[in-house]
Amino acid sequence: MSKKIVIIRGIPGSGKSTYVRENLDGALICSADNYFEELAMLNQTTYLEEFKPWLVGKAHQHCWGSFIHSTVIMDEPLVVVDNTNIKHWEYENYVLLGEQMGYEVEIVQIPFESDKALVYCSRNTHGVPLEVIDRMINDYQQ
Repeated sequence: MSKKIVIIRGIPGSGKSTYVRENLDGALICSADNYFEELAMLNQTTYLEEFKPWLVGKAHQHCWGSFIHSTVIMDEPLVVVDNTNIKHWEYENYVLLGEQMGYEVEIVQIPFESDKALVYCSRNTHGVPLEVIDRMINDYQQ
């Protein structure tokens, strides 16, 4: 049985989660957002109430831990890394570990237009501010 990792890349509000929902049914999803969503469930609050910029590093560590558990321990057949992955270094360890564990790795770049930051700001579900989206667009590595 073949095993696959799909790494999603894109600007907040560009359609990453929609792509995953519509195209990768049954996948185990690893995302930094899961950390804040789990805190919200525990505390009976919302994602936006739990999101703190200084916890983003911890959220990405949580995502990495989930990825290791999914691929190394559970040997899940389809694992998705659903983060922005703006720069190559942000996802290269997922690629390296996945390949070491015998997974095929696919990188999916969700298209975006550099002059549509306001549109992405209005569409993103996690309240990412316009200036952050602008910075991500400018920093995005093809």
